[in-house]
Amino acid sequence: MHIKKQLLASFGLGLVSAVCFVPTGAIWLMFLLFPIWFAFIDKAQTKKALFGLGFCFGAGMGAASLFWLTQALMIDDGAFAWALPVVPIGFGLVFGFFWGIPALLCYWSRPGFSRLVMLAGTLTFFEWVRSWIFTGFPWNLLGSMWIACLPIAQLAAITGVYGLTFASVFWFAAPYFYKNKHLVAGIAATFVLVFVGGYGRLAALGDETVWGIRLRLVQPNIAQTLKWDPAAREDNLMKHIRLSKKAGQKQVTHVIWPEAAVPYLLNVDTDARAMTISAVPQGGTLITGGMRLTDPKSRQLANSIFVLNDMGEIKTTYDKSHLVPFGEYVPLRGLLPFDKVVPISSDFVQGPHVRTVRVPNAPPAGMLVCYEVIFPGRVVQKKYRPKWLVNVTNDGWYGLSAGPYQHLAAAQMRAIEEGLPVVRAAGTGISAVIAPTGEITASLPLGLEGVLDADLPRDLPPTLYGRMGNLIPLLMCLLAIGWAFQRNNDQKHSSIKDAF
Repeated sequence: MHIKKQLLASFGLGLVSAVCFVPTGAIWLMFLLFPIWFAFIDKAQTKKALFGLGFCFGAGMGAASLFWLTQALMIDDGAFAWALPVVPIGFGLVFGFFWGIPALLCYWSRPGFSRLVMLAGTLTFFEWVRSWIFTGFPWNLLGSMWIACLPIAQLAAITGVYGLTFASVFWFAAPYFYKNKHLVAGIAATFVLVFVGGYGRLAALGDETVWGIRLRLVQPNIAQTLKWDPAAREDNLMKHIRLSKKAGQKQVTHVIWPEAAVPYLLNVDTDARAMTISAVPQGGTLITGGMRLTDPKSRQLANSIFVLNDMGEIKTTYDKSHLVPFGEYVPLRGLLPFDKVVPISSDFVQGPHVRTVRVPNAPPAGMLVCYEVIFPGRVVQKKYRPKWLVNVTNDGWYGLSAGPYQHLAAAQMRAIEEGLPVVRAAGTGISAVIAPTGEITASLPLGLEGVLDADLPRDLPPTLYGRMGNLIPLLMCLLAIGWAFQRNNDQKHSSIKDAF
């Protein structure tokens, strides 16, 4: 096949690969798509061809799997509609680059299994780079596909999601080596071993819960067009209160509201705080997202989480530490000709770091606002490990799209990696309680108004990944890349000797 046709085919394969992520979760399709693409990579002989093949596959994947982001640009009366083409093109370019460079580096490896090893090492390494460079965006990592198959996803407790990416390259490409029965059998054996081990882990860890805690997650399902409407502020707050006070089968101890649920400044507005605590059960606690005034003079705001008792006392707060570029602040403000998407006059103030806070009558909790939960290895304060993670979010920007499902999948993966339950309150869904194995023990569907009453799952001892972080997957990358380079050098030396 001519290289131009291979490039076009690679882009098409990348587009189709988007259905392998949730909500579709058709992982089996990658066992058909990936071998075809790797056949192009394995036979390519120039750097330009290798980069192009990797770029086109990644561009297709990025553009298709993140197309749902365009919905956020249509919320504010279409004020950002001009940027609609920027989303698929922009994320296509980003994903294309982070797939193109690993493919290019395969030039320095021998065709066949050595090239596959090189690809596994370089692709995993560049997915890690994507998680932190330019503030980071580790969304839809290759390994995250496995959240649709929890037994396989349990590997993340050891290697993190990056280790799943590393293994996935071998598993998905295995059909390409169908002539080498021993190699395919070896790769298949690792897959079976991981599946059986993961299945055993799921079966052995049971469903223990923390005694004396009954959570109520409130999902008001307020349309994004009304969320920031000044005329609807009081109605929005009263809706949260009404849902919080619904009768339940068991006594609720902790009520959790989503990101920016309170449309008033709770730390300075005593009247709003008096209204808010009517939602708190006697002796109970409210955990809610809201804007916090950090500086009365400059009127600067933080996107925060408040923890209040039934007396209206703010026991602690957490300010979001990883802000969304162009959503909560504008990088290089003054130089760029456009504003952020969130309709707040100034940029949000950034909190210092993720941290563990004390919650009345509950184990210490790690607080995460919105997309802070997508960052592997960066959701827990290491010196003070929490017993559970609270993730408040507002996915109303994205409507009934794939976005909220993919966001939920990221929360599930963090639960597995850290061995911690995740309690997720989302304004329009999907609210859920996630066990430390990534299993969803209770949830509310996307686009539904209601409350979710559930017990708090008990945490597990720190996982290997939780203790060592990304050291393990990065070591895997280093060993793979080094081995592939060495094999390539050995072949060159052998060729030189043969020439003499």
